[in-house]
Amino acid sequence: FEEPVKAIGDLRIDIPLYNVYLNEADEWSRRLLTELSEWALELHEPLPESTLALTHSLAGSSATVGFTALSEIARVLEHALDHVRLQVTGTPEHARLFVESAEDIRRLLHQFAAGFLKEPNPELLEALKAILELESQSAFTLIEDEWGDDGIFVEEISIEPEPEPEPEPEPEPEIETELAIAKETSLLEEGAEETPPLASLE
Repeated sequence: FEEPVKAIGDLRIDIPLYNVYLNEADEWSRRLLTELSEWALELHEPLPESTLALTHSLAGSSATVGFTALSEIARVLEHALDHVRLQVTGTPEHARLFVESAEDIRRLLHQFAAGFLKEPNPELLEALKAILELESQSAFTLIEDEWGDDGIFVEEISIEPEPEPEPEPEPEPEIETELAIAKETSLLEEGAEETPPLASLE
């Protein structure tokens, strides 16, 4: 007994798996488009983390059933969302690109449900990849700034001037102690006693 399969292009998918995938992917893609459309009106807010989970689920489940076209654009969109989410704010260009990519995912899914395998919009794919390439270039520029042209790490070092040597203190004048004064006084007295009186001229 062979289980019934759904034939879409070259794909052969078990009917139960096909039904589960189609129901889940339809709900995920609908929520993704809604959340991105709402974020486009409030670009000062960070991208909802749930958008990453939704694109991740779409990419994984699509790969499971062999729908590589949808899996590819969902995966690239996930990485682009993650990159922009780390920035301070998004731009209107980001919002327009992400909303159009979510709409393209919906288009691919509806065509899949109708029995057709379609490819994602190549312009959208290139635009999403350009965001990731810009991220890589920014990181490379940062590395170049930190490392010199010859590959030597450049670190800013503040060199403080050497302090001027302090002048040596002048020697303090010698202080005669009481003992020295007493000794000098004693010698003067002895010299006075030994000096004979001068002879009278008379």
